[in-house]
Amino acid sequence: MTDKLREVCERLDWTVHEYDNGDVDLEKYSPAGEDFIFSVELEDFVENVKKYAADFDQDEHIELWIDSRGKNGVPSRVRELVEDAEAIDKMLQELATALQEAEDSAEKEDNNGEQCH
Repeated sequence: MTDKLREVCERLDWTVHEYDNGDVDLEKYSPAGEDFIFSVELEDFVENVKKYAADFDQDEHIELWIDSRGKNGVPSRVRELVEDAEAIDKMLQELATALQEAEDSAEKEDNNGEQCH
């Protein structure tokens, strides 16, 4: 992963875990305190994050936690689970957008550098 992409993740409070097998875990706490983690392959990292963000299903995420309400730190109110799933979706969209902008900026800089030679 490039330093620039790592900086974008960390600026948005995502913790980055890179592994030798080419996987990357991105981790961040949601507003309700969920330790939200997802994994993507490092190859085509930005595209993989964008795909994960686009495919994130708020309803599916809520269903994952609904039976655990009030246990082990899971909010007891359904409304809070819904609001948290919406916040996670927003966090993912924000990350995907920022990474795409950083990648576009890096490509533009590379192209400008090539034109100067």
